[in-house]
Amino acid sequence: MIFLYYFCFSLVLFVAGPFLLFKKKARAGLWQKLGFVSKELRANQAKLCGCVWFHAVSVGEFNAVLPLIKTFQAKYPHLPIVVSTTTYTGQQLAQEKVGREGLEEIASVFYFPFDLPSAACTYLELLKPRLVVIAETEIWPGFSYQCKRLGVKLVVVNGRMSPRSFQSYRRHRRIFAQVLQAFTEIGVQSPEEAQRYSEVGGAKVNIRVLGNLKFDGLKPIPAEQITQLRQQVNLPLDRFVLVAGSTHEGEETAMLKAYGRMLDTNGGEFADKVRLVLVPRHPERFDHVAAMVDQAGYTVRRHSRSQCFTDSGREVYLLDVIGKLFDFYSMANIAFVGGTIAPVGGHNIMEPYAYGVPVVVGPRVEKTKDVAKALVACHALSLCASSDEVVDNLLRLFVDSNARLRAGAAGRDLLNASQGALDKAMDMLADNLKETTVPAPVPTKLSKG
Repeated sequence: MIFLYYFCFSLVLFVAGPFLLFKKKARAGLWQKLGFVSKELRANQAKLCGCVWFHAVSVGEFNAVLPLIKTFQAKYPHLPIVVSTTTYTGQQLAQEKVGREGLEEIASVFYFPFDLPSAACTYLELLKPRLVVIAETEIWPGFSYQCKRLGVKLVVVNGRMSPRSFQSYRRHRRIFAQVLQAFTEIGVQSPEEAQRYSEVGGAKVNIRVLGNLKFDGLKPIPAEQITQLRQQVNLPLDRFVLVAGSTHEGEETAMLKAYGRMLDTNGGEFADKVRLVLVPRHPERFDHVAAMVDQAGYTVRRHSRSQCFTDSGREVYLLDVIGKLFDFYSMANIAFVGGTIAPVGGHNIMEPYAYGVPVVVGPRVEKTKDVAKALVACHALSLCASSDEVVDNLLRLFVDSNARLRAGAAGRDLLNASQGALDKAMDMLADNLKETTVPAPVPTKLSKG
């Protein structure tokens, strides 16, 4: 069966390859994805041999697993770490946070190989990892097969399986059961996820409920940092701030509509106090969104150009960089989380609650359905049926400060009660490392005095 999979995957890659070459995002890291290891990685082969390999597809998965990587590095400082991503934005963020381009060089960073034996085995045989840690839902039949063949332990952290994905996996469980059984252990976010994995993989799959790592990583930035950030963008405490995070096409239009209605409330009584921060999900849309704001009649202030708000009002701040959204939620009074009006399935709707900020979302929350359900149950989240309803609820929370405070506090309480996944994930990794040989620290030579 694995040979049939490899044939089909190769055929798809052969047919789609020429089209992918025309897309900048698809071309990023292409040689590494094909199995051509970078010179830097080869030069450090001896140092990296026997490493722990963390893989996160893109920005969201990397942000979720970043606290785990840092905690792991602190506990096992003598154990080499490598990090792979699939997307360009994920690669940039990983390089900035843990790679040689960042302040802390915790890991060697590279692109995850295509699921072909030549590509995957090149990295597995070069690095000889003692443990591969996959974040969330990366289930590659070829890679898991090669790990099992080579005796490499393969685990999942923050595992999730949406109801939609579950239906698909269950229909093809003859295939996916074998794939899941190749994993040494699968750490999932909730008992519901555990049940789904169990139904697909059967009794042979080793599953552990860890909780959601994205919750544990949501620690508010220090008060002094928030003060510095407010000064940097000129947002005094008396300004009312709507932050729209991870937005997609069509969602900025809704936010500009909501912003306009806020400016016109009570005959424009609060017009000079209201501010909007837009944070598009994809960098290639930054210029497009800037033009959209300009066409709507507002002045654009761009973070990448070190611009800030002025006191004139009718301005929109465009956060056109990657990895800063969570910090900006600290200044918000209300937040909209994108991918929920656009047919994406939602992004991390829990982030704003780290600061007690209430959230409004559209109907498309398939990817975060369980979290959305819990937030709605405690009256923290405004889950809306349409774009117009999103605008109406943003305006409702704008004028009702008591409702804002109640919803924000309820979400923050749920977040605090849901944390603890990081410790459980560390326990799982430690358990899986017990049967491997962890190298001892190299003793430092004492100079002769």
